[in-house]
Amino acid sequence: MHAKLTLSTQIRAGKTTLKNSFVSPPLKLLTLPHQTDAMLRAVQMSSSPGLLAGDLVETDIRVSAGSALSLYTQAYTRVLSMRAGDKAEQRTAIVQETGSRLCYLPHPLVLHEGSSLFQTTGIDLAGDCELLYGEIIAAGRVLRGEKFAFERLSSHLDIRHNGREIVTDNIQWQPRKYAVETIGQMEGYTHQLNLFYVHTAKMPPEIREQADNLYHTLDAAFSDGRILWGVTQANDCVLCLRALSGNAQDLQTLLQSAVTHLQADQITPQTTAFFR
Repeated sequence: MHAKLTLSTQIRAGKTTLKNSFVSPPLKLLTLPHQTDAMLRAVQMSSSPGLLAGDLVETDIRVSAGSALSLYTQAYTRVLSMRAGDKAEQRTAIVQETGSRLCYLPHPLVLHEGSSLFQTTGIDLAGDCELLYGEIIAAGRVLRGEKFAFERLSSHLDIRHNGREIVTDNIQWQPRKYAVETIGQMEGYTHQLNLFYVHTAKMPPEIREQADNLYHTLDAAFSDGRILWGVTQANDCVLCLRALSGNAQDLQTLLQSAVTHLQADQITPQTTAFFR
């Protein structure tokens, strides 16, 4: 399977709408009715049960100047079992033009026993852009005894501002070759959350203040020890939240709280429905 999703936005009558879109099976794209704001909300759907050996999914997104897009997925992405040496691939390329906003929160990624996934995500931001990009990775179907039973995960994220790299995140998990559960890695947990908030028009003190405020907000609600998490200013205009847990639900709740705090005026019950 070689599936592709391409979309671009535009401003029409003061609201963000689709300019161009293309999907190939098994992918589909569903746009939701506009709410009181000008943001376009869309759901990336798939009729496939998961990624198989040899599958390639390509996603190309362009958010036009001044427009705002929230993009979510329909369900968990499952990387199914495959023969040794085989792999599935996901490639995502995102471009945000000046003054645009993007909230991209795919469902958790689940790595089945014997699976291998190679994924790359490149995001290019212009000036005065706001980005929320989050992902949750599950190290197998834990309740079925598949904890860290996958073959390999290679995940590389690059975020650039005006061509200059501001964030690089590189995950390389090969449980059969290297200990993933040790201190400094997953530390006995099985699920990982990465959330990046970027605003290219904000000064470092503003991001630092947001990081402090987010930390205090989350600390009041998630201090029971079930989640190991931290917030940091990863670059002048970048805030990063990382968390580890033993299940996806706790991380989804944490992600919802963080997104709601960072963009309270843009998050509505419809856009957070997948957390429930």
